[in-house]
Amino acid sequence: MLEILTFLLLGLAGSTLIAALSLGVVVTYRSSGVINFAAGANAGFVAYVFWALTSQGVLFLGFPIRILPEGEGMAPGAALAVSVVVAAILGLLQYVLVYRFLRTASALARIVASSGVLLVLQASMILSFDTDTRVVAPLLRGQLELGVASIGYDVVVALSFTLCAVITLTVLYQKTRFGVQTRAAADNRTGALFIGVDPDRLEAVNWTIASVLMGIVGVLVTPMIGLQPTALTLYIVPVLGAALVAKFVSFWVAAVAGLLIGSLQALVTWSQGMDWFPRTDNAPTPGIKEALPFVIIAIILLVRGHSLPGRASEDAPRLPGAPRPQYLLIRFAIGIVLALGVIAFAPYDYRQALVNSLIGIVAILSIVVVTGYLGAVNLAQMAVAGVAGFVLSKATQDWGLPGWLGVLVAITAAVIVSLVVALPAMRLRGMQFAIITLAGAVAIQAVWFNNPYWGGGQLAATVDAPEVFGIPLGPTESFWEGDGQVPSPGFAVFLLVVTVLCAAGVVLLRRSNLGAKLLAVRGSESAAASAGINLTLVKLVAFAIGGLLAGVSGILYGYNFGLVSPMRFTELMAISMLAVAFLGGITTVTGAVIAGLLVSQGILMHAVTSLFGISSDFQLLFAGLAVLVTVVANPSGIAGFFRDLVHRFPSFGGNGVRASAGNKVRITQ
Repeated sequence: MLEILTFLLLGLAGSTLIAALSLGVVVTYRSSGVINFAAGANAGFVAYVFWALTSQGVLFLGFPIRILPEGEGMAPGAALAVSVVVAAILGLLQYVLVYRFLRTASALARIVASSGVLLVLQASMILSFDTDTRVVAPLLRGQLELGVASIGYDVVVALSFTLCAVITLTVLYQKTRFGVQTRAAADNRTGALFIGVDPDRLEAVNWTIASVLMGIVGVLVTPMIGLQPTALTLYIVPVLGAALVAKFVSFWVAAVAGLLIGSLQALVTWSQGMDWFPRTDNAPTPGIKEALPFVIIAIILLVRGHSLPGRASEDAPRLPGAPRPQYLLIRFAIGIVLALGVIAFAPYDYRQALVNSLIGIVAILSIVVVTGYLGAVNLAQMAVAGVAGFVLSKATQDWGLPGWLGVLVAITAAVIVSLVVALPAMRLRGMQFAIITLAGAVAIQAVWFNNPYWGGGQLAATVDAPEVFGIPLGPTESFWEGDGQVPSPGFAVFLLVVTVLCAAGVVLLRRSNLGAKLLAVRGSESAAASAGINLTLVKLVAFAIGGLLAGVSGILYGYNFGLVSPMRFTELMAISMLAVAFLGGITTVTGAVIAGLLVSQGILMHAVTSLFGISSDFQLLFAGLAVLVTVVANPSGIAGFFRDLVHRFPSFGGNGVRASAGNKVRITQ
């Protein structure tokens, strides 16, 4: 019993962080209807502000500014005060610059917006302080001795602060004029305006409160858990679990649920030393601690999903139009010629960047099918891609299957997992489905990919080079060596052929009767059902196609590097890919191609950073800023911008009118 208590006390910092971040998520949701996926990044940003002030005498505002002489640091109390001010400004800027424009936006747009904020915050931390884990001096030195264990005073203060925040927020929202006005504005914005309430001011204050709350707790707990750009960001899944338990309404329930989830994770850590704990190769099976929030979220959503707030289960995703593709031969010919030109004549680093883009295009095509055509905000596509990569490695390395058969087995596994992911889509919509797929992606990575027996463990799994009709086509193979640099031109051509086939398949899907049904389901499930469309079948087919495409991208990734790493298929990568897909144009194949060019280490990003002498580390920041501009100013993405431009100006071949949504469909039975 004493040992269990010791582990609970040691895990108190993480439990407190989950509870506090869930309070911030509830605050922003109650005021703006936004589920803040960047909550952990927000806390981490403010923690870096405090650390930089105390250790380096540098003020961090997204970029470091020296305010004290070299070697001097600010006093902890003063640094905390400055950090609180920065946190308040950070929350206010997020609302003013991003979220106030998304009041009537779809669940997808809000998720992408918070994803863009996450990318910008994370990129600024990496650019300023790299990815090393920093040791943070506690705000309050000393330990509270409890007999079985000792707890830092910072953790005690963080827990006390969180409990005080619960009381304060509960009173503020239930007993004060501000709370009543916030609830009224959230329920009926137009009505609030008629009675003289300014919803903008209320939402701005709420975002400021949430940011300060998350920032202070981030400062207090990082001495216990370490400071690293992604460390606090990865807490988002248990945080969402706690907020869901509270139905995004009750502060008390959110805080208690956060503490309980953190405590359960600490108990899992303790139980790993027990004989009864599941084991793999005589070692505790990894990932159960990380998968625990997924189990909680799945139970909550599947049991009481329809009782959750309406904005979390949005049933009418107002997504950009998905027009019927035209001028296919010209578009494909131009793309193929340009790609072949890069492969044949550009330096090898551009060829590698093109290979990265081609893999990204295939991955984003899977997002186009599931999210762009069907309207399901799915954050598990990268996990599905990872499934294919790891299964291919196991099939060829451990099971002795020939390469072609390993590919079939890997794609089949990806399709099956994608269909399992589709099951919650039968009753969950919008934010709810996004949350459960994000949690599922974390569970797959933790339990599957990080398992040395099923996945790659902490290392990478080897993937053999591809062969087609006995011709070796790997990145180092001799077929069409060209300049002799890696990757070989032959490998790049192989990936180009696969990408063109995948793109052509998605084009045919959009032009088919099945594509019309997908858009009909996206527009209105009730209307589609009234028209005789089998909703279950259509959703399953869409997820199967999306799983196939995601599986192909995972296999191509394995071919490119000769291995499959769990770090390529994290939840952060899934969020980033969804955001980039939205940036390119999430409802069209053209948008997928543009997004593929913009992925990290893709050819367009590589060209910009190379030509202008900019470090490639800035690619994440550029992507985040571009996503935010797109989601606010042009939800149709880059592809939609050019499509509207062509239709608006006759000189470009249009008719002088704005392009229609392109979602009018004709369905034949």
